[in-house]
Amino acid sequence: MYTFLWYFVIYAFFGWCLEVIYQAIEHGKFINRGFLNGPYCPIYGFGVIIVTGTLEPLKENIIILYIGSVILTTVLELVTGFLLEKIFHQNWWDYSDERFNLKGYICLKFSLLWGIACLVAVRLIHPFIETFVEHIPKTLGMILISVVMVGFVSDMIITVFAVIHIRNRLALLDNIAAEMRKISDYTGEKLYNGVENSKARREKYEELREKYKEQFSKRKFVDRRIENAFPKLKIDTNKSFHEQLEELRKIIEEKKNK
Repeated sequence: MYTFLWYFVIYAFFGWCLEVIYQAIEHGKFINRGFLNGPYCPIYGFGVIIVTGTLEPLKENIIILYIGSVILTTVLELVTGFLLEKIFHQNWWDYSDERFNLKGYICLKFSLLWGIACLVAVRLIHPFIETFVEHIPKTLGMILISVVMVGFVSDMIITVFAVIHIRNRLALLDNIAAEMRKISDYTGEKLYNGVENSKARREKYEELREKYKEQFSKRKFVDRRIENAFPKLKIDTNKSFHEQLEELRKIIEEKKNK
């Protein structure tokens, strides 16, 4: 267990580094990508442990190692994506724009890339990781891994509560947007018919506008990180956080121009 915990932490960190590099190339800026706040992506840690534990005895056969890696990592990504959506009612990644995808959870392109990554990990990187872990003094190693795992569990608890908070706030923003749209449409109809908008509805609109500002300004650091890391994060309404903000801004802008 001690050894596997070290493998998990190390590869979760390597996975986080890989995600940061990919996002930097894709978007040209640093994004703390990952479900948790710390510098680790757990799915990479689990993935490499599963692949090495299952396929390392077959590592000399590159074809079997590659095919097995593709299958195992694809199943892991599929199950993880499905469970996260069912638990949090949110899509944490979406491959719907990629060819040969399955409900956005997995796609052929990344499955093949995971296979290549596992080949490199098992045949080139893992032998050095094994040696490194073996040379860590046992007492020091136990202390270090205990501290890291306590931080990891704490991070997970904080993140889960943050996700729940974001989901509730997104739902509230969606309701505010719907109410603002109703008022805006009503105002437009009245103006079209030559009737002046009522003071009560103007006050109601301003009240909703203030609620929107309040929700936007009270975001916590964890909220902002998750929103930046997963800009396409969606709730049951199938609208991401940024899509909702854009809708609210458009409604407010339309109101200003009337």
